[in-house]
Amino acid sequence: MNTPRGLFLRHTLIWLALLSGVRAIAKPQKATALKGLPAPVFDAGKATVHVVEQENFVGLANSRVAFLFRRNGSLAGIWPAAQGNLLAASPVTPLWSLEVAAPGPEKTAAISSEGTGEVSFATHGDESAMTLDVTYHKKEALVVVHASLDAEASLIRWRIEVGVQGPEASLWSVNFPQFPAAALDTEPTGNEMLVPYRRGQTRVFGRGAARGDADLPYPGPSAKFQFLAAYGRAAGRGFYLAAEDGAGFTKSFAIRNRPEAGAAVLAVQHFPANRGLGVKHFAMEYDVVAGPFAGDWWDAARLYRTWWVKQKWASRGLLAERKDLPAWLVRAPFAVRPSTTKPERTVANNVTALQSLSAAFEHRPFFGVWYGCFETPTASTSLNQSGLGHDLPPKTGLVDAVRSLRTQGVHLQAYIQSMIYDAGIVTPDADAAQHAVIRDRQGNAVPYGTGDPPQLLAMCRATDWWQRRLVELSRRAVAEWGFSGVYLDSFGKGAPECFAQDHGHDVGGGNTVIAGQRVLARRVREAIRSVDPEAILSGEDPIEAFRDLLDVNLYSVNTMPGYVPVYRTVWGDYSLGHGRVLGPGKAGGSLLPELATLFLEGTIPGRIYADSPDVFLLQPAHARELAFLRSIDAYTQQGLEWLRLGEYLHPLVLSPPPATIEFRESVENKLVRVPSIAHSVTRSHTDGSIAIVLINLAEQLQDISVPIDPKLRGEGKHDPEARLQRMNEQGALTELSRGHGTWSQKLTLAPGEVAFLVLR
Repeated sequence: MNTPRGLFLRHTLIWLALLSGVRAIAKPQKATALKGLPAPVFDAGKATVHVVEQENFVGLANSRVAFLFRRNGSLAGIWPAAQGNLLAASPVTPLWSLEVAAPGPEKTAAISSEGTGEVSFATHGDESAMTLDVTYHKKEALVVVHASLDAEASLIRWRIEVGVQGPEASLWSVNFPQFPAAALDTEPTGNEMLVPYRRGQTRVFGRGAARGDADLPYPGPSAKFQFLAAYGRAAGRGFYLAAEDGAGFTKSFAIRNRPEAGAAVLAVQHFPANRGLGVKHFAMEYDVVAGPFAGDWWDAARLYRTWWVKQKWASRGLLAERKDLPAWLVRAPFAVRPSTTKPERTVANNVTALQSLSAAFEHRPFFGVWYGCFETPTASTSLNQSGLGHDLPPKTGLVDAVRSLRTQGVHLQAYIQSMIYDAGIVTPDADAAQHAVIRDRQGNAVPYGTGDPPQLLAMCRATDWWQRRLVELSRRAVAEWGFSGVYLDSFGKGAPECFAQDHGHDVGGGNTVIAGQRVLARRVREAIRSVDPEAILSGEDPIEAFRDLLDVNLYSVNTMPGYVPVYRTVWGDYSLGHGRVLGPGKAGGSLLPELATLFLEGTIPGRIYADSPDVFLLQPAHARELAFLRSIDAYTQQGLEWLRLGEYLHPLVLSPPPATIEFRESVENKLVRVPSIAHSVTRSHTDGSIAIVLINLAEQLQDISVPIDPKLRGEGKHDPEARLQRMNEQGALTELSRGHGTWSQKLTLAPGEVAFLVLR
């Protein structure tokens, strides 16, 4: 643990080093003169960085990008080579702002880069890599911004160091950097933002959308990754912003749409470690990168992927190369959700449903999570009868059922709540549990939800007692009850901030939320794997930081408005996931669009509720959905190396453009609009071959022209003459065409028809 004294000494040394040994900007070794409005000169074809300076502006440039500050410390802009400023002149946006807290009540004062105070500039580095240090001498704080540029980079690296003045002031949060990204398309609805919401979502910004603010906390139920992008679809380029933070510090991504300015402010908020004890100095321990990129959401995701695959989160390697995942998981046709959380949801009813599903799929192995495994004392009013942190016996008949089903290829995980503790169940270890509860700034226990008095408590997953409790529950579920693993609910995302001073972690801020959960997951996985080498660990739609510790995970929804598959693009070939609900939605309607989305991305379809003997999917009214599920399962088994294990490539531009269909998704009943021909393009890690898979979601025949490009096969030893084949459900291939250059393949698809094309 970093002690407050240790942090102070470390930051003091950094501060002293920062203020010495740098070159003042007044006499740069190389300068480019500017006239009037900034228009940086780029060194075309030269792999160097140079200083740009004139009376009113200071900055750095290479052959790809330039950035300039005004002498008052405000950021004038960021320019890609031969293109205009990516930042809008309005709204006027401070590059940084601080929240400074005083002792006592939760009140904060704001300080920003705007306003009075001396600003000085200095550089260090050489022509291969250079950093511009911008120092803001404020009455209330000393702030230094580091903007670094490598000779061949198109992205600028940003860091900040802050020291607050005054005996009673302490730093509460740091908003940095803050950029007003300009809309690039003249057509208002052509300007899109990619936001880190769930598995990925695009939103219109600028004049095509209403004024509004959104904050996406990371880690949290919404923000699952750490980048944003604002681009013009017609322009084919935009502005990229990412926190390259492999330790998972708590932060928040802010989006402020300003239609009157034709811009959206993109920003990151950081929370200093130990801010509950009072922080005088803060130095960001990771870079935020920002700058131009070419393309759309997929290209932004690929930029992020180049960083992401180097993190420990990708350390288990590609799914195609892993040996630690059981075949019954990798090849699962679907996931299920048995449950005994209510009296009518009996063990016998679940067994009947699961056996019926097994028979309907020729007894092929599948898996799922059993909710409500534990008996609950009658004196308790525990939610969902799920134990909630207590070492309780299993439901009557459950162990025999789980063991018997496993012999039939049905692999079940035990539901274990990772954060909620039921204080209404009185046990001898109640005092120990109280010690492990999350505490607010005043030292009060933080409840989960509302209640008077609060019965359900939010537990700190960084505490050893709570970790040991969950490890023991997980070990028992596998060793004594026969489960094939455990599912940790509420796991892998955010939690109330913990200010307890005796938990062994930072008192607020820092990366406690992710670091504590990573230790918990590691201990649980080691415990269950020591009993059963094939036992799996899963969680509830976790953020990116748990891909190396979880074997599979639940998704929040199968699809949503504005959905784009960022998960699948960035880490889908490193991590398995399964759908949320495979059942009738509130508005009814066909499940084919949701099933198609899951299938095309290699996601395991799920979850089928199995707490009633009358499984909806096996009823005559849903025969079409059952047939479609069987069909896409057959294609998945034959095309596993592409769909579930392969690399996700950019979607194609189909001709003619498919019409749009709309439906209500099954979880939140939101209206979703998608192309009537859905498709995906994936590349095999085995031989570089390509799968182009299309599905007609319309109720009528559709003619389509599919662009075929042999270059999709990537670099390597490929036959110059590419062959396009069509694969059926049994894996048989029929050649359609071949060629050396690009060509168009015409297809006619019946309603619900799948076309599985393989390009070799």
